[in-house]
Amino acid sequence: MTTHLEAPRRVALYARYSTDMQNPMSVEDQFRLAERYAAREGWIIVERFADRAISGTASHDRADFLRLSEALSSTTRGFDVVLAESLDRISRDPEHLARFNKLATHAKVDIHTVDRGKADTMSIHMSSLLSSMFLEKLSTNVHRGIEGQVLRGLNGGGRIYGYRPGTDARGAPVKGALAIDDIEAAVVRSIFRDYAAGVSPIKIASRLNDEGIPSPSVGSKRKSSGHWKQNTINGNRNRGTGILNNELYVGRRIWNRQSYRKDPLTEKKRSAPNPESAWQIVEVPELRIVSQELWDAVKARQAAQSKRRSKVDTTDRNRLSSGQSLRRRKYLLSGLLHCGLCGGRMTVAGAGKYKTYYCADAKEKGPSVCTGFRGLRESVALPLVLSALRADLMKPEAYARFRDRVHHQLKADQGTAEDTLRLHDARVRQLEVEQRNLVALAKQGLGSESLVAELQKIDADLARLAATRDDIVPQDIELPEGLPELYQEMVGNLAASLSEESVVGRAADELHELIDRIDVDWDDKAKAHRLTIEGNLLEMLRKSAPSDLGAVRDGSIFAEVGCGSRI
Repeated sequence: MTTHLEAPRRVALYARYSTDMQNPMSVEDQFRLAERYAAREGWIIVERFADRAISGTASHDRADFLRLSEALSSTTRGFDVVLAESLDRISRDPEHLARFNKLATHAKVDIHTVDRGKADTMSIHMSSLLSSMFLEKLSTNVHRGIEGQVLRGLNGGGRIYGYRPGTDARGAPVKGALAIDDIEAAVVRSIFRDYAAGVSPIKIASRLNDEGIPSPSVGSKRKSSGHWKQNTINGNRNRGTGILNNELYVGRRIWNRQSYRKDPLTEKKRSAPNPESAWQIVEVPELRIVSQELWDAVKARQAAQSKRRSKVDTTDRNRLSSGQSLRRRKYLLSGLLHCGLCGGRMTVAGAGKYKTYYCADAKEKGPSVCTGFRGLRESVALPLVLSALRADLMKPEAYARFRDRVHHQLKADQGTAEDTLRLHDARVRQLEVEQRNLVALAKQGLGSESLVAELQKIDADLARLAATRDDIVPQDIELPEGLPELYQEMVGNLAASLSEESVVGRAADELHELIDRIDVDWDDKAKAHRLTIEGNLLEMLRKSAPSDLGAVRDGSIFAEVGCGSRI
């Protein structure tokens, strides 16, 4: 009689732990229990698969889980059993677990767990159901817990630029508490001031990168270049994302503004806005970084940008062409002048004193679209429009507003200087720490040519910063002498002041807030252009009634330009 001994079964082990907050030794612990189980069954361990700090529900895109799944489908696999501590280690997602079971069944590979033994189809379905119920309950409990934190004035989770973890009176950390980080808060205020002054988000990001200021992504778990980006600053106004839209900077915490759900096809989390009724809003004035006035100025500019964008028809699939309208205008009247014959925009041709506005349709499409008329010199149109502003600005109450704004600007400049000084001193402290560390290495005999070169660079940077510190120390607030005379000179030369290249873009934006459009016609009998100004400027003009603009008739302003002006 011949006895055939059955070969021992070959087993592949799988282990997983969910987050980096769990003990990384968890994988080794799971393997130890599985090894004990395999030894009791007389099995031989031939392969090990492990995923560390990866959720079993977020995605099936786990490196070793995928490798194990591919091995199941391979005709050259070297194991007969998959062994894990429990089924939820393989996956908490019912769909993923069911698919894994199908692959194993097709490959005639058994699934065993340390806690339950061999897993059949029924036990897998029961485990999936229990996992789903557990996850649903867990999600509800987590949401309720975070809501309670927020209502108590604490942070709902996640790092927020401009703040550091808060502490109690003894200096011990308090979970969920925040405190203002003076250095990052200075950066936040500089972003708000720049944007309110008309600087674009991409230029702000470029400045911060040039200055070597770490972005909010530095130190986070996400893979990032560590550089500031336009979207980091601008974000999405409706969703409250981005530096410029975070209401915590004005002492207001808004939680539950949006929710996240996993896309069943891509298995990526997607955000969706919640109705405003679901928001939790808590006032936390001790966390205010930005003044209400500066916040309002930023919101006003965002609203103006949105208004300008909405007036432009998009012609591309991604609706990006409207962004062209937000570029800085080269000329003060850009986008305001329209042809009185066809309604089309007027465009500038020529250079210097010969810059002239023409109907774009007549010039580019021909008389079948618009017959056009004589061009309007910018040197004539600009003073004509600005004279309306000048008449109102010469009133005493206008100077009073100007004086108050100068004083306010000086106070804002002082705040900017304080923040600049704070950032300057922080950079000095950082360089001094690097200098001490390099000197310590040199004393230990670990120096090299590159270390010496780095020390020399740090010394040069420290000397440069020391030399410039006095220039950025905040000065006392004093109104300049001769301010009334300076104001009169500015108003008297308004056209020249607003035509300077450094201010024309911003001035054009302001003018667009006062004027909706200016229709230009040619009066052949009078041999003159006629301008019809429409917009908010009308109320200002009715009060001042400048004689050189003619009369106010039927809600429009008519101004004639004689042919003697060599148009």
